Order: sequence, then C-alpha cells, then structure tokens
Amino acid sequence: MKKLNLSALSASELQQLKSEIEKELTDRSSKLQAIEEVKKLAASKGLKLEELFAEMGASKVKGKRELGPAPVRFRHPQDSSLTWSGRGKRPNWMKDALSKGLTEDQMRI
Repeated sequence: MKKLNLSALSASELQQLKSEIEKELTDRSSKLQAIEEVKKLAASKGLKLEELFAEMGASKVKGKRELGPAPVRFRHPQDSSLTWSGRGKRPNWMKDALSKGLTEDQMRI
C-alpha cells in the first residue's frame, strides 16, 4: 500500500480525505451487511448461493477457474517417466529435445 505523507496536506485536504474515507468505509460495511443478509436468507430457504446465481442466469460465481488434472499429451522419446500435459511452462527436457531437432509431434502421445 502506498503511504501518504499526511503532514504535507492542508487542513482542508485532510478533512476532504477524512470524509472520503468515512464514505468508503460506510459503503463497504453496507455491502458486507447486504451479502450476509443474502447468505442467511438463502441458507434459511435451503439454497446454496451457486444455485441461486444459476437460477438468476449466472453460469458460475466468478473466481479462480478450476481446471483439474490434465491428461498427459507429450512423453520424452527415451525416458517415458518424463511427461507433460501441455499446460504451463514447457519443461526443460522438452526444450532440450526440440533444440536437438525433435518436433512436438514426435513426442505427442
């Protein structure tokens, strides 16, 4: 977080900042309170929030996407214990094999 030099601000600037901070804290508190009310209401009706959002047309609550385990798509030609799913950073063994003239298709399962 960026630290503000409050001593460099005038009294009126400090008052302005104070009122903006109070407004932001009030807004956040209201949002949190509303979220808690919705959670309690949904729970009292036996609904999960995901079900509620699905009924409202939302496909999924936004957040980190769960991919799950990926199937192995590439295998080292000499050492079958070296595999790669194709997700994430290319492994060093694959980089080495490509630099030696092999193609991805030759290592594809």
